[in-house]
Amino acid sequence: MSIAQEQIAVIAEVAIAKFNELQQEEKTNRLDRRLFNTRILLKNYRHLKVYCNEMKESMNLEDGEQEEIITPDKEYLTLESIKRSEARTLAMMRFIDNMIKVYEMDCKHLGSEAERRYVTLLHFYINDERKSYAEIAKLHNVHERTAQRDLKEAVHAMSVLFFGTDGLRLQL
Repeated sequence: MSIAQEQIAVIAEVAIAKFNELQQEEKTNRLDRRLFNTRILLKNYRHLKVYCNEMKESMNLEDGEQEEIITPDKEYLTLESIKRSEARTLAMMRFIDNMIKVYEMDCKHLGSEAERRYVTLLHFYINDERKSYAEIAKLHNVHERTAQRDLKEAVHAMSVLFFGTDGLRLQL
């Protein structure tokens, strides 16, 4: 029993369509993760900032000092490995702070709507005291839904800054 050329062509066409669909789904999932990660970073910004400030003050041990810490599951951590983790956290926060400054400059050049999005981002995620959508809307004299939309656009813009060209695909 042989398969006709027409049947092979149909099978190949269906297989290629399914393959393309699966690749597009994976790409969407990757992009969704980047947007999710951006939201998580912004949501935890205040806590990370406080942690970094406390870390800078408390970690003033000599460079050669090797204290060991035993975790609840009996694993040993050297102070050196903790310092490396803290250094990564500090570097990440410096990067985020720099990207917030870049976004601020960009928004100033783009006009009042972009500046409103930047200020919305600050009030919702960055400033010490978080404001609600209603408070932000009242501050800008806009509808609450506009404040939500502004924040969404600001988070997308921050994803582009955090992830570069990969973040650009979020908006396509």
